[in-house]
Amino acid sequence: MRELLVQVPEGVAEREYASLLLSTGQFEYVVPDWVVYPLTIPNDTFYGSQWHHQTIQSEAAWSWITDTSSVIAAYTDTGVDLNHPDLAASLVSGYNTVENLPQSQGGTIQDINGHGTCVAGTIGAIGNNGLGVAGVCWNVKLMPIRVSNSPSGGSTIADLEEGARWAADNGAKTVSASYTGVETPSLDVTGAYVRAQGALYFYAADNYNQNHSSFDWANVIVVAGTDQADNKAWFSSYGTAIDCAAPGVDIWCTYLGGGYGPASGTSFSTPMTNGVAATIYAINPYLSPAEVEERLYRGCDDLGAPGEDPIYGRGRINLEGAVIQAATGGMSLAVQNLTAGQTATFTVTGAQAGGNVWFARSTVGTGFTDVPQISVVLAILSPALLGSAVADGGGVATLNRHIPLAAQGHSVWLQAARQGDASSFVATAVN
Repeated sequence: MRELLVQVPEGVAEREYASLLLSTGQFEYVVPDWVVYPLTIPNDTFYGSQWHHQTIQSEAAWSWITDTSSVIAAYTDTGVDLNHPDLAASLVSGYNTVENLPQSQGGTIQDINGHGTCVAGTIGAIGNNGLGVAGVCWNVKLMPIRVSNSPSGGSTIADLEEGARWAADNGAKTVSASYTGVETPSLDVTGAYVRAQGALYFYAADNYNQNHSSFDWANVIVVAGTDQADNKAWFSSYGTAIDCAAPGVDIWCTYLGGGYGPASGTSFSTPMTNGVAATIYAINPYLSPAEVEERLYRGCDDLGAPGEDPIYGRGRINLEGAVIQAATGGMSLAVQNLTAGQTATFTVTGAQAGGNVWFARSTVGTGFTDVPQISVVLAILSPALLGSAVADGGGVATLNRHIPLAAQGHSVWLQAARQGDASSFVATAVN
């Protein structure tokens, strides 16, 4: 058996040539020689034990982005191991709500019982450093907010909320709490404050297997836990309050004292989701908190009953899905008759009526391209402008373009954009 690489003859469409070769009976398959990209697998010592990264498709996401250092992700907990080799380089100055002191003014941040250190590593243990574990974000800036001076780690709601507000006031784009008390109404007020500062607030659903259907906070993302089979973790609470879910059983993370090991609970589902949102912010700084939240949900895997349900909310988080959604938006792009020598039609739906829509192509592939002139991040590399069109009253914009003969057989990536929004992208080949 041999594998052959052949050139499509001039003037023959790719699909036509593939059908011709298959009709000879001499080929098992005929497929395009696509440009593809490697999955990014980190070399961290215990990465093989971090099953959750396979579930949330982290490797595929890391092939798109590993640098999240532009974002601060905060968490309100028992502090952090300031000398942990998988965390120390990513830490930024934090706050102690019991002492009402920033770390920069002497506030105590060193972890008192290890819970906060494990939470920190779930968000952002340094990835691909040949050591320990990998967080969702490889080099996000971690802001520890210590909310307890008790060996048990117990905190008041007031201290948790003060910590969330301080984090948002001091540059954090995400802040999470891995504590009980999710049913407390004041959390929603704090969530609204955090959003007003341009950030998102996450809270654990708790581990009591209770039905949380007597409340549903508009401004707090409540996270449930799942297991290795993508079922509800036996301990995770559920109900209409649940916004999304994330792995929470045997999550390998950073331990106090420089070590590593597993931990279970929605305490770890929640910072994992924090890390996904931080990644969205890192990709697309133009997004509002509501837009980041929506892209987080759109990227989720819909488990359980179709649509939003009381077990998984909008679904179980998917890092790759969130990464792709970060550079796409509310518009949809469709392409018809992409044939060399003929006129192709590019159609966008979901645009703003009467607004300009720009159509772009790439012959390089996918990746992130910042277009600051229109406050958009595209999901295609080195885009070239095909043209623009004005959307009609129904939000539909159409562009017709002649496709040169020289483009036949070439791979192309297509996307459209308007002010503040991008479409889905299309990867195809010219016939």
